Amino acid sequence: MSDLNRRDAVKLAAGLAACAGALIGGEAAGDEKPAASGRPAAQPTNDRALEHALQSPSTFMFSEQMTFKLEDSHSRDLYITSASNAEGKAEQVRVPSASMRIFRADAAVDAFTRQGGVYWQIIGKEGKAGSFRLKEPGALVLIVRDQDDTVRCYALQYDLRC
Repeated sequence: MSDLNRRDAVKLAAGLAACAGALIGGEAAGDEKPAASGRPAAQPTNDRALEHALQSPSTFMFSEQMTFKLEDSHSRDLYITSASNAEGKAEQVRVPSASMRIFRADAAVDAFTRQGGVYWQIIGKEGKAGSFRLKEPGALVLIVRDQDDTVRCYALQYDLRC
């Protein structure tokens, strides 16, 4: 039997807790019932990770980063159009100048979002947030918009480090 250090034990315990939480929460595979269209029926979900990120973002760390610059849009609101809320419903996330928001990227919009893409809109112009593709489609995203219209997007994951 190999030696197990404290860091590996914490990682193992966190993984087991996450797996047990998914099973207890009824999110296990096979719980979905297909609708008449052949697609799984849309069931209201409770996105605990998103709720937790909104309440205490300090328990998360950055797993990816992407930066882009908006042009001629100072004082105009940026809207993330491929986001979902804690109930799993599509919503637009408003990001005014000099602010930050946390949202879940909606991977069910089209092929681009299923590959981890994020759509945004400003002043009626739609666009894809640069070449921003998350490693994990549907990840939690922290978006920070500076006063000079520099936009920084960070994919979030739980900080399980000791």
